[in-house]
Amino acid sequence: MMLFFEELMNFTGRWHPVMVHLPIGMLVIACILALFSRKENYKNIGPAISLSLLFGSVAAIFACFTGYLLSLQGGYEQDTLNFHQWLGLAVAAISLFLYFLYKEGVRNSFIEKFKSKRVAILFLMFILIGITGHFGGTLTHGKGYFKDALPTAIKTAVGIEDASEEPVLLTNAQQAQVYSGIIQPILKQRCQSCHGEKKQEGGFALHDQAHLLKGGDGGTVLVANDLEKSELYARLILPEGHKKRMPPKGRKPITAEQIKLIGWWVKEGADFAKKSSDLAQTAEIKEILGKLEKGSEPTSPFEELPEAKKLPADFVQQLQAKGIKVLPIASTSEYVTINAINYPEFKDQDLKDLLKIKDNIVQLKLGNTAITDQSLKMMAEFPNLMKLHLENTKITDLGLEHLNGHPALSYLNLFAVPVTDKGLEKLNKMPKLKQIYAYQTKATLVSVENLRKISKQVLIDTGSYQLPFLASDTVRY
Repeated sequence: MMLFFEELMNFTGRWHPVMVHLPIGMLVIACILALFSRKENYKNIGPAISLSLLFGSVAAIFACFTGYLLSLQGGYEQDTLNFHQWLGLAVAAISLFLYFLYKEGVRNSFIEKFKSKRVAILFLMFILIGITGHFGGTLTHGKGYFKDALPTAIKTAVGIEDASEEPVLLTNAQQAQVYSGIIQPILKQRCQSCHGEKKQEGGFALHDQAHLLKGGDGGTVLVANDLEKSELYARLILPEGHKKRMPPKGRKPITAEQIKLIGWWVKEGADFAKKSSDLAQTAEIKEILGKLEKGSEPTSPFEELPEAKKLPADFVQQLQAKGIKVLPIASTSEYVTINAINYPEFKDQDLKDLLKIKDNIVQLKLGNTAITDQSLKMMAEFPNLMKLHLENTKITDLGLEHLNGHPALSYLNLFAVPVTDKGLEKLNKMPKLKQIYAYQTKATLVSVENLRKISKQVLIDTGSYQLPFLASDTVRY
């Protein structure tokens, strides 16, 4: 019988995320009705206010009860949970008190003292609902859930700065233990807000060795010497926008160099005790370790660019009027990403027009547009172009030939582009090329391996891997 009641309490607690929206809606409606009731035309809606407050307060009390039961299941940051709980109780108590303030026919000396202040109390309840919701969002989505999503312009205007992270500081990178000195700090910065000691989405935590080896609800996520079977790594390299990519959309992304360090550790055996010097290292890994030794987090390639000239505001407005997004890479930078996601009619002439700001463009997202091989002839005229997205376009081998030798291009997305082995073989003289996404092309594994041999620093993702199926998954990929 005790087991039954324990399971019933767990089940009831799971209703909290559903039930919590009911009192919010009712109480917010009560606030709106109260404001309207101050106008002459709406003086008769008083009973509707008290009714909304009654149902809202009862629903708030039930939400507090289910929230308490849910908190007993653990997995939440305690200080944030305490704030959320007490604020929720305050909202329930104040809303019930407001019901009596607005209910007609109540004759109580204590209630009468506060009737003149009921609008102010109503406003206080509204503010508390927002703050309570903020801490609720922090519990489920991690710290900075609302603040981090603010537009850059608003952050700048109100003086909000992105939280700085302590860089990985290594006195001697080659003598540092790879897991404790390099990998674990990366996981702590990028992953532990959802998969840590307090919160364990999917039943998975990686704040220590034991939990990392244990895996999650779907089993192990780490297989030594096997990148494809190690879900810890496989989910990091999924294409942008993929629903299973980690970290998920909206969280601070993990850098390409951090992914390479994790992949290197897994590929070399995922040992928890060995030092860097004990593992085989490519020239690229040695370079990344060198950056860590200098006490800096792996840097963005954009930081190496010289100061850019100012963008012409009128031309930017013309592009945006078409639906072409012009996105600065930073709030104070004149370098931009051009994204044609809302302008599928983008064609060769549109790219020619972009030559007006060719020195400012570091990334072109031209997937699903009408560009042809003629556009790729112009790519050499974009000296600072580092990332090029061509997915689902009609680019051919002839077009790729025009890219060969580009001095800055480091990333190329060819998803569902009808290029063949001949096209990939044309990409062997690009000094900065680091990653090619070539899923659903006509290229064979033979050409992929040949290019890997010629350009050893290039990661060619053919997308042919299979992710382990988790018990929590609803769709098999």
